[in-house]
Amino acid sequence: MELFLLTITLAYIVTTSFPSQSVQESTGPDETTLHVRAVLGGDKQAFNRLVLLYQSRIYNLAFNYVKSEEEAKDVAQDIFVTAYRALPKLRDDTKFGAWLYQIGINHCRNRYKKLKRRGYFTQKSIDDEKAPVHLEGGDSPEQNLEQKRTIKLVRDTIAQMNESEREVLVLRDLQGLPYDEISAVLGVPLGTVKSKLNRARLNLKGKLKQAYLDL
Repeated sequence: MELFLLTITLAYIVTTSFPSQSVQESTGPDETTLHVRAVLGGDKQAFNRLVLLYQSRIYNLAFNYVKSEEEAKDVAQDIFVTAYRALPKLRDDTKFGAWLYQIGINHCRNRYKKLKRRGYFTQKSIDDEKAPVHLEGGDSPEQNLEQKRTIKLVRDTIAQMNESEREVLVLRDLQGLPYDEISAVLGVPLGTVKSKLNRARLNLKGKLKQAYLDL
């Protein structure tokens, strides 16, 4: 691959946030907060509406850890069950999203460690067409093939990064969470989130560049 094409590809991957459904800021309670208050007020159906709002994001979060559709579904279900039971303990009903991601990260870490101990990832290929990392399709079979190769490299590389770097990349560049929410989810200062993300992106870019040169 020409060097300038490699540079463009890497810049696109590292600097572009993948599709997300981040909650928009507003002057009054947002949709999520209203549903949370409804659940706490006794409306059990309101939690189903919260699930609909967050199910794709939580599923994708889980998938980026376990690399399996069925495992990701199980983890996502466990996350929502835990959230439903713990919801009365939520101190700030405007922070449901960050709180849910905290629960999600904990569940994903635990399931990942459990599967790793079983040797699951030595038998499971992470080159899965259903993985939630994707780029726009090309205009020719050659471009499509090149983009599929790029996607595989991204998946492989992110999966092999250390937990701290992997999580901040997933939350920001794959999930599209704002920096303040990532800070709350990971329990680290805002400045630390930004510095970690910068290092993670540089590390990812370097690893991807080396991977291309090795092909």
